[in-house]
Amino acid sequence: MNHFSTDLGLHGRAFAGNLFLFTSDQILDTVIPGTAFGILAALSGSILDLPDQWAGSILVRAPWVALWLWLVILQFCVQNQRSPSSVAEDTINKPWRPIPAGRMTSEQADLLLSGTNIAAGLLSYYLDVMPIFLVYVCFITAYNDFGGGNKSGVVRNVFCGAGFSCYFGGALSIALGPHAMSAAAWNWTFMLALGILATTIQTQEFRDEVGDKARGRRTLVTELGRERAFWTVLVTVAFWSLYTPLHFFKGRWMTALLPMMFGGPLFATAVEAYYKGSNMLDRKLYKIWCVWMFSFCPLPLLVSKLA
Repeated sequence: MNHFSTDLGLHGRAFAGNLFLFTSDQILDTVIPGTAFGILAALSGSILDLPDQWAGSILVRAPWVALWLWLVILQFCVQNQRSPSSVAEDTINKPWRPIPAGRMTSEQADLLLSGTNIAAGLLSYYLDVMPIFLVYVCFITAYNDFGGGNKSGVVRNVFCGAGFSCYFGGALSIALGPHAMSAAAWNWTFMLALGILATTIQTQEFRDEVGDKARGRRTLVTELGRERAFWTVLVTVAFWSLYTPLHFFKGRWMTALLPMMFGGPLFATAVEAYYKGSNMLDRKLYKIWCVWMFSFCPLPLLVSKLA
């Protein structure tokens, strides 16, 4: 009995470890900022034409927001990482992931994906975001199984923006509870996902350049070359850091401090990586980009407080 319990515990920890390894990067760039986006936007009230609610009623939904985001990003990651070409790429770029590390086979990943699809669908139905979930499934299937993420750097970025529109839109819908999304809330969602994120997400491609080239994947970095691709980061980071708080939200200069505070180090790291060509700097660039993206999430609430 003790031996059985020990084996069960070991298998349980190994399974939990695999789930974490599938989604470890995405906790930083999707789950945490997505949860913050949904909760803080819901708290902003009238600035996004949303009803004023007691803060506690919104905050208690935060675990549901985070759970839904993690489950749908797990769904994406398992679907994305199970193909032979993805395994070959991850062997170069991310050998610690479950399949290239030998912790799980592609066949086992297929079974996990089936279970995750069912679980994500049921949770989406329970949380009343099934329409968003169904659109999301179409996007990730086209991206992962029909080459949408491999054939063009621009198309790849647009797919990423569309996927994050689902993440952020779903997160805000769950955070609002019984209240519907307003047009202004959707505009902010699309602004962050299809505007800011879709034009800057190539910052994560510099660290994966070697594996992407080996796989034959086309990204802005492999298509434009590192130098030109860095210029797209420099220009867009500077633009969005000012345009979003000052023009989109028509806020005061104080509202621009947050994106500028993190946009500055992101800009400086991009310049340093541009000249030094260091993979360590490329990875640092990605991490700072995640924090910079996070810095936009409080903007509607901040503008509402400073108005």
